[in-house]
Amino acid sequence: MHARLIALLTLLAALLSGCDQNAVFDRLIPKEEARQAQVFVAKIAARDYAAIDEAMDPALKTPDMVPRLEEMSRMLPPGPPTAVRTVGAHTLMAGAVTTYEITLEYEYPNTRLLAAVVMERRDDKLLLKGINFVPRNQSLEEENRFTLDGKGPLHYLVLALAVSIPLFVLYALVLCARTRFPRRKWLWLLFVAVGLMQFQFNWSTGDWGVQPLSFLLLGSGFTKSGPYAPWIFTIALPVGAIVFLLRRPSLQRPAA
Repeated sequence: MHARLIALLTLLAALLSGCDQNAVFDRLIPKEEARQAQVFVAKIAARDYAAIDEAMDPALKTPDMVPRLEEMSRMLPPGPPTAVRTVGAHTLMAGAVTTYEITLEYEYPNTRLLAAVVMERRDDKLLLKGINFVPRNQSLEEENRFTLDGKGPLHYLVLALAVSIPLFVLYALVLCARTRFPRRKWLWLLFVAVGLMQFQFNWSTGDWGVQPLSFLLLGSGFTKSGPYAPWIFTIALPVGAIVFLLRRPSLQRPAA
């Protein structure tokens, strides 16, 4: 019953945060640079390589640039796309130079394509630093949505730990609050409430990441960096809760 309640609250929180997350992501997109990125892709589709050559950073121009642009233009399906979305935007400022990494998703009747465009603004001039096309069979939103379809035992293990660890920590936390201590009870409450050593799990790809020197409240959490990004589950070892439950008999104040 408790596990179902936690899963329901988790899903509700994710749904409620979806609109806010989309609004925040939209505000972070540099609108002018995103539009210019679409212009560069349109120039390649129209085989206007002279415009790309003019916008390209002179330090990056090579003799084989035109053949490479011709190869990229052949990757674009014929006809206009049915939809274009900005699915990624990163801005890096270093002194007087600002670098923009814009990822566009083009939807066509039978396929999709990701276009990664890197631009640099220097002295109020926007230079093209690089552009890359990646054909795809489905949208990033579909690929990174939370689903149990096609998931293996590791996904189910992570999901079970993401639900059970907070319940275990809460149980130990309540027990710690009700236990009589001779001194420094607040230190034990803090120790029990957090998990140590974070393990991050990418729900879409199954990749792992470890942060040894870190702590996490209640030992579990999940997040995504944008509406098109994958869900990242984070779990931590409930060391404080385990140590408290093992030492609780010796920590209790003797009865009068």
